[in-house]
Amino acid sequence: MKRLTTVLLTVAVFSLMAVPVFATGQGEKKANKQLTVGYVIPYEIGWFSSFVQGFELVAKDEGVKTVRLHHNYKADQETKAIQDLITMGVDGINDTAATAESAEYSSQLANEAKIPIQVTESGVAKGKGQPFAVIDFDWSKIYRTVADDLRKDESGELSVINIQGFAGTPPVIEGMNGLKTEIAKLDNMKLATDIQFGDYATEKSLGIIKALVEGGIKFNTAIGSSQEITEGIIQGLKEENVDLNKVIIVSVNGGPMDVENLKKGEIDYVLSQSPGLHGMIVAYNLISKLKGRTFQTKTYSPIIWVNKKNWQKKLIPWKMDNSWLPVVHEFVKTGKYKPELRTK
Repeated sequence: MKRLTTVLLTVAVFSLMAVPVFATGQGEKKANKQLTVGYVIPYEIGWFSSFVQGFELVAKDEGVKTVRLHHNYKADQETKAIQDLITMGVDGINDTAATAESAEYSSQLANEAKIPIQVTESGVAKGKGQPFAVIDFDWSKIYRTVADDLRKDESGELSVINIQGFAGTPPVIEGMNGLKTEIAKLDNMKLATDIQFGDYATEKSLGIIKALVEGGIKFNTAIGSSQEITEGIIQGLKEENVDLNKVIIVSVNGGPMDVENLKKGEIDYVLSQSPGLHGMIVAYNLISKLKGRTFQTKTYSPIIWVNKKNWQKKLIPWKMDNSWLPVVHEFVKTGKYKPELRTK
């Protein structure tokens, strides 16, 4: 049987429900003003360090100052951060919210202060608070894509384990629903056990995979929902003397750790998504709103499914540089991902 693979998922390039808004004379006046934008993220390691790098790259290119605050996935800390940005008088806010409910309240606070706010990676609960834009990954589609492409690319029965991130967070809830729904539709594919939660941590995920092996759970496919989780899966299988050639390993991310494991042949597939590119898109969309240019009101950042043979050509890197600016400009203007626009 094909080796138990931790599947790396790379999110492709799609914009669902993108709505452009065009420049106005008032926007042109704002373009001449020194702008300051604030953004709130959970913390600044792993995924979010790349998000910051992409966000700051665009802000620098646009001549915009930034203020960055953190909430550690705690709604009360998110609220305080938003209040602090409002007190500082920033021109616009991007909120990577802790929950859909906290996103709605943050939007309400910004609306009352008449500061444009956009939300990412949480969705927004129903209520008075309304962001001008929601930019996210389609987490349900990501995991449906993983299931579908696995079924297309692999023969035989697939018995799957999935280690997710933080239980109860919007990307995890949506991802789990997408994976379960799609697997139920596919032939000869099933979950070997309940979805586990590794909190995006290598050590915790390593412990989970070792416990599953020692508990006698039979599986031949392992999906890690971040590069750190996938690393834990690989290490755990090795420590349990499981032959990696008998496990299909899939990773959802495609970050630097995944790249190293791809080079070693220890990952079979990746759903490639780039927080660096995502950060660039988020920053450019917010700044475009403030400068009166076309922007998106709802869109999903790109994802791509890659394998051992094509990842070097198709994987979206996490670390961004100025060569990606034309790609980002086109995406925010049209909602279309065109990597061929990268400058050489």
